[in-house]
Amino acid sequence: MTDQAQTQQVPPEVARYLRGPGSESKQFDFLVGDWAVEATRYNEDGTPAFNYPASWSARYLNEGRMVMDDFQALGPSGAPVSSFVTLRTYSELTKRWELVGLQALQPSVPTEWHGTSKDGQMLLDAIATLPNGNRVHTKIRFFDINPESFSWESSMSLDQGNTWRKTASLKAKRKT
Repeated sequence: MTDQAQTQQVPPEVARYLRGPGSESKQFDFLVGDWAVEATRYNEDGTPAFNYPASWSARYLNEGRMVMDDFQALGPSGAPVSSFVTLRTYSELTKRWELVGLQALQPSVPTEWHGTSKDGQMLLDAIATLPNGNRVHTKIRFFDINPESFSWESSMSLDQGNTWRKTASLKAKRKT
């Protein structure tokens, strides 16, 4: 069977996949690599609770169609005390980024994630369901993105998005 005959028998969604990742798949290119991170957690009143170092490492999967990253909070000795691994892929069906993540070294709850790139920022929304059934809404923003650094902040809502509070911020610098 010729290549042309095989291509004609392939469903359109498979043929699209075979052409390679779409341009939107490059929106998380800035994250790929290894990063040294200075992180801050915030109290409920918005004041800094504590600062800590972290590392972030991201790699491509599936010929650039997906990004897998591992964010590790580091303890005083420099050893990881928390790890959050995320898979990120752009969905041509939903026209947004679809994400899944799982926390290691600490308990985790199921979370629905998605995001879009807008005006030089990556904007993510997440909804986690707690064991008691309550839902926590989270907004994450990547901004001030350049080849050597980026900033990140997270806010959460416990009342269906009526009020928000800043929970964490990060400054990442590319490791050399």
